[in-house]
Amino acid sequence: MISKSFIKSSFIYTIVGALPLASSILLLPFYGNQSLLTTSDYGMLAIYLTIAELGRVLFTFATDNFIGLNYIHYSNSEKQKETFIGTSALFMLLYGVILLLVLSSLGQSIFDLAYPGKNINFFPYGFASLLTGMLNGNFKAYTTLQIYREKPLPYFWANITQVSIIITISIVGLYLKPLSLDAPIYARLTASIVSFIWAFSFFISHGKLTIDFKILKRLFSYAAPLYVYYLLYWIINNIDRYLILGLISKESVAIFDFAVKVTMALELFQSGLAGAISPKVFKLWKSNNDNPWGTIEINKYYHVYALINIAIIPLYYFILPIAIPLVVNNTALYSSFCFLPILFATRATRIWYYYLSSPIFYFQKTKIMPIVFATVAVFQVGLTYMLIKLMGINGALWANFATRLFQATLIYLYVRTFYKLNINTKKMFLFPGINILCLILLFILDLNVFLNVAILATITSISSYLTYHKELDIRSIKRMVLNRD
Repeated sequence: MISKSFIKSSFIYTIVGALPLASSILLLPFYGNQSLLTTSDYGMLAIYLTIAELGRVLFTFATDNFIGLNYIHYSNSEKQKETFIGTSALFMLLYGVILLLVLSSLGQSIFDLAYPGKNINFFPYGFASLLTGMLNGNFKAYTTLQIYREKPLPYFWANITQVSIIITISIVGLYLKPLSLDAPIYARLTASIVSFIWAFSFFISHGKLTIDFKILKRLFSYAAPLYVYYLLYWIINNIDRYLILGLISKESVAIFDFAVKVTMALELFQSGLAGAISPKVFKLWKSNNDNPWGTIEINKYYHVYALINIAIIPLYYFILPIAIPLVVNNTALYSSFCFLPILFATRATRIWYYYLSSPIFYFQKTKIMPIVFATVAVFQVGLTYMLIKLMGINGALWANFATRLFQATLIYLYVRTFYKLNINTKKMFLFPGINILCLILLFILDLNVFLNVAILATITSISSYLTYHKELDIRSIKRMVLNRD
């Protein structure tokens, strides 16, 4: 029987953990207010925010992941635990400071080399973003550690405090000093400083700030592949904005980023639902003696996952063009409406990613993932550059879609080497594929947005019924997701 405390803590970790990403969505009405921020400034803000995320990845060396997952190995001895926490925290701080100094000295030169003639400055916002990333990396290590310490309340209050500071200072600052990036940039820097103090106070009180070279060696061995993986993941998710900035304009970055951000709620929903399904699927593998093959019971979860993800798209597509003009008055950003079909198609391919990556993580076959992501990153950079040159923003959208398909294909080919999928092709590939194809055709035809919604809703309804009419029982779906008998 699942305890109430487990449900409560799982809810906190899932929902609160998504707040930093959700805050970017919540602030869109203010970033999209032309009285508060110009379109070009919004474009540069999108760039600086990705720099902050890059800084978080670069400066932590995946120590945030190491300190969380390895906490249990050192928790039997109080002395070992203190040394482990102290070594990890001290390394992360020293490595981050050294790398920050190096990159800060090279920052303007990198900008000038990447964007000649664009007059893009590294100081002050680029430096502030890197510093924000470094401080947030330490905070991420702290929050990850709270999960493995099974301390949901500190995790909750730490994240709520950070997000509240970001939202409050951003909104107040934009009204006090409009048409400037000061408020959104320094709001995040302020929040990261407070979060860093919170996190490092914990590391000092619960750890011994010294370097244990045995622990450090284990950290390097464990974190190095993950470090590469996270850097490649950042490239796959963010490089298109940098190429758009170099090949087109700041305004184009704003329009592209806005379109991506408004569809990001689907990504949050997908990852949250996948997180709810994974423990149930892992339990089924365990009960089947860890046999590396799919069963009807396992695949049913992903059939429901595919159905819910596809069915929600027409509803979300209908809401966005109505809701956005009510809260965003920068009409230049409305041109992103025509990009929604291909972005929805791209999000829909994540159904296959979550389905195929699940056995990789359960059976601990992750060593090849950096190679997969490196291949995907090279593919994306080359294709995005070429298609932007040919087609502008549309080229970035096509490249993004093609990259996700390519990624899913590579993972599929790898998974087949150690795991028998036993796929129901109709439900797992044909059903999502038909709806993705419909979205792609709607993007190409460029029809009226509400006509698009009507066509998509019709196709989704018909394909859902034809595929799932025998299982289309709301009570059984609810019971499966909640695991209630």
